[in-house]
Amino acid sequence: MDINVSAHGLRIDSDTDDFVRRQIHAALRRFEEQVVSVDAFLKDINGPKGGIDKQVLVRVRLRNRQVIATVITRARLRAAVVVSVRKAKRAVRRSLEKSLHGRRWRAPAGLSEVTGS
Repeated sequence: MDINVSAHGLRIDSDTDDFVRRQIHAALRRFEEQVVSVDAFLKDINGPKGGIDKQVLVRVRLRNRQVIATVITRARLRAAVVVSVRKAKRAVRRSLEKSLHGRRWRAPAGLSEVTGS
């Protein structure tokens, strides 16, 4: 699994880069066979003005050519990373479950099973 981290409008040190990579790897390691690459884009929307302006976009490319992206904005960068990675993990799991099992047919509400009695 190839993990790329890039930043726009803010500087990230090696600790932050390592934190992002560890979060992604820990969340997606069980899907490692299906994940081709993960890109994390970190952005400071308002610049030095402050506020709820740290945005994290996590884009996951799967072997089945599907692309999953999550975007989260928070006041703190690490909080945005954690939430965005968690959402990406859920989305990847759902996508892979759907492709593995397909959509299951369910009887409409009120339709009862027909019996031979």
